[in-house]
Amino acid sequence: MEKRTQISVILTNAPGELSKLCDVLKAENINILAMSIQNAKDSVKELFNMREKTGRRIALAESYRSILKDSSDYSLIRIIVDKPVEAEKALLVANHLLHTDQVLVFKLPHQPGMLGKVAKRFGEAEVNIDYIYGSAMEDNSEAMFIVHIAVSDFDRINDLAKDL
Repeated sequence: MEKRTQISVILTNAPGELSKLCDVLKAENINILAMSIQNAKDSVKELFNMREKTGRRIALAESYRSILKDSSDYSLIRIIVDKPVEAEKALLVANHLLHTDQVLVFKLPHQPGMLGKVAKRFGEAEVNIDYIYGSAMEDNSEAMFIVHIAVSDFDRINDLAKDL
């Protein structure tokens, strides 16, 4: 497990926008190690549907529709790169809206149950996982997962990855 810088970029949800972001990074010889793309509109829709199903909807449907309309124009790209400082500078020069955050990167044996083992340890330590993304190729022996937790929990998780 290691702490890394994640760069979150808001892109216009239109053809070619991801390509432009990749071109900025390529021009600076920056390699993308992990990526997550989330359409903002889909996230708002899922939130609305979950709130409806649980009976916990706290805003009027009109409010959600307004947010849904506004969010349909954007996507959230989260990336881990090999040169985060250089990537942040290059993306800012290219006028991208971005935010950096600290995340944990886990390389785990690519076996059933390994992510669950990590999640269980986080739960036992009362550390909430805000979100996670990752992957592995089917024939690889390792999988990589990026985990976002509250910054205040970073000091408490040092022993969680032992013996994995």
